[in-house]
Amino acid sequence: MYLGIDVGGTNLVAGLVDREGSLIHKAACPVDRSWSQEELVFQLARLSVRAAEEGGCPLEKLEGAGVGLPGLVDNDAGVVVTTPNMPFRDAPFRELYQRELDIPVYLGNDADCAAAGEYWAGAAKGCDPVVMITLGTGIGGGLVRGGKLYTGFGGAGMEVGHLVTHPEGILCGCGNRGCWERYGSATALIQQTKAAMEQDRDSALWTVCGGDLNRVEGRTPFQAAAQGDRTALRVLEQYRRELSYGLITLCNTLFPKVICLGGGVSGADEELLLRPLEKLVHAGCFNQGALPKLVRASLGNDAGVVGAAMLCLM
Repeated sequence: MYLGIDVGGTNLVAGLVDREGSLIHKAACPVDRSWSQEELVFQLARLSVRAAEEGGCPLEKLEGAGVGLPGLVDNDAGVVVTTPNMPFRDAPFRELYQRELDIPVYLGNDADCAAAGEYWAGAAKGCDPVVMITLGTGIGGGLVRGGKLYTGFGGAGMEVGHLVTHPEGILCGCGNRGCWERYGSATALIQQTKAAMEQDRDSALWTVCGGDLNRVEGRTPFQAAAQGDRTALRVLEQYRRELSYGLITLCNTLFPKVICLGGGVSGADEELLLRPLEKLVHAGCFNQGALPKLVRASLGNDAGVVGAAMLCLM
């Protein structure tokens, strides 16, 4: 049995996972932003013990723990180099964790863990290679090939949100201009929706969000588009095009068998997102004889926990 740990900015989740990738039990607790890195790792170890014990697994039966974190990690050194909105800076995570629970510990980026979860037990099970794309505040990515995660030199591989799709475009938080996530993330979709609403005061988008721009969410344009609202339909048409630019680049570089889309946006009506997006991507693929399939990730919030546990096997 393995432990999978998903470290988020709001909640910590630890799950007990078997060798097939089945989630047996999970436990969660909120993050206290005042915790130091030592206190945070201590809480993760306690949560791990709780998940194992509540799941009926004696601690001596645990074969290892995998930990998924946002940001840059160095699994070889057992170090968390940096994470957004958390206290980790060159943190000796493995050493700190093993002071509390003496089992093997493996570290991974959260998007990599989501890719591993979908590969082992989700929508991409039985497929290889697999690319996972998460659409959230930014755009995350992971690649599994031959049952192994591709993490690149220094663990910085598959930072696909920073593919440049618009040279000299919008300034990104990374310092470059025109990064894919500035046009294709859920954050970008919300910004695009608000801009369209400002130009069309009669759009059903205003009704969907109760007349309040601050209540616009990633699902807002999909809800209005389902009512036939033309402005919402135009927003989604442009958004799908922006998404396709990065996906086509990934297809022609990596040619995965399957691309899994995760994150809240991916749950939208397939006829408004996945199916027309797949047509755009296929039209741009160099090899028309082996077109990748686009699927919605199936594990939801559990993908990171399952995938983190599977780091122990990968």
